[in-house]
Amino acid sequence: MPPVAKLYDIAVMGATPAGLAAAGYLARRRRSVALINVPSQDLECPLSDWAPAGLFRIPHLPKGLVRKASAAAFRRVAYHNADGNKRVEHRARSTSGYLLPAGALEEALRCDSARVRRRSTKAWPAIRLDDDAVHVVGDQETAAKVLLIAHARPRDIVSDLSLPMHSVSASPLVVAGLDIPLPDKAARQAPDGALHVVEARERSEVGIFFRVGRTLHVRIVSSSRASGTRASELSELLCGLQAAGLVPEDLRLGKARGAVWRPPAALALELEAHVAKRCILTGTAGGFADPITGHVPMPSIRSALLAAEAADKAVSGGNRATGRSIQAALEQFRAAWRKELGGYLRPPSTSLQMLLPLLFVNERVVPRFTAALLSGKQI
Repeated sequence: MPPVAKLYDIAVMGATPAGLAAAGYLARRRRSVALINVPSQDLECPLSDWAPAGLFRIPHLPKGLVRKASAAAFRRVAYHNADGNKRVEHRARSTSGYLLPAGALEEALRCDSARVRRRSTKAWPAIRLDDDAVHVVGDQETAAKVLLIAHARPRDIVSDLSLPMHSVSASPLVVAGLDIPLPDKAARQAPDGALHVVEARERSEVGIFFRVGRTLHVRIVSSSRASGTRASELSELLCGLQAAGLVPEDLRLGKARGAVWRPPAALALELEAHVAKRCILTGTAGGFADPITGHVPMPSIRSALLAAEAADKAVSGGNRATGRSIQAALEQFRAAWRKELGGYLRPPSTSLQMLLPLLFVNERVVPRFTAALLSGKQI
């Protein structure tokens, strides 16, 4: 293999929202950055169509991201029972979250990271840790003083780097989603301006639906380890919503786009270490995903920007930075993410799926339930 032509300050592995945000921040800090696009996995949310308000309040995101991502604020969260004949609603005084056109968040972050050197590999790369650099070897080799790994299966990457770990179990959370284009008449009839949450007959599941423009988004979030048929579960939810008159009957299902993903929900809390020699595990590689809805962008982007801050400090000494000083700066990531995200990632003491039916008999629980759903607060 020919010698590596350039040593970057920082390499970011994974052109995900987390990786893009970290790379953009580091480029604005005038670091030389390589962003390595690696093969896709089913950890990232391929239908990044909504986000809690906390996402756009994260420090160091580019200015005007709400506008650039065409994000529409919502203040209402509506809850429906399994039969569709009971409804309660939470109306917040300020923004609760945002509804996003498909791919808009990634595109806005990609434009912000335009000054970053992009590299791709079709095969999953090998990582070699040397005393003076980290080498990421795929179709081509990239060398950097520090590597941020923002996209991988936590168990796999922990094993590759020989990091200590507890028993890192696979998260049982599975999310299935369907994006359905709406004809003009159906778009006028479809729900708008709110996030809708639906009680499921299976107590380990919850349904979510909402409209963005002329697209109806439907999701099933399951915390069961049983292997159900996600297509049939989505179909059953959709039929129930249509029967209850909650969504239009005239849907272009033949043009719908579906996906199933398995986010590493709260697995960050199971890892003993997120820092290896000249490396930080962040984003999905570090197990940063919401334990209730499987939402990935908010916790993974926040963790990636904290990792980017640590990496920026690590290389701030330029050529004078020693391996020891670099490692000491990277180690600050552990305390930073636990302070910022520890409470958010901690699963609720009581299953929200089990609590959902109580909302229809005791509306005083609704604000606290909504805070747990969107902000990770304990009920």
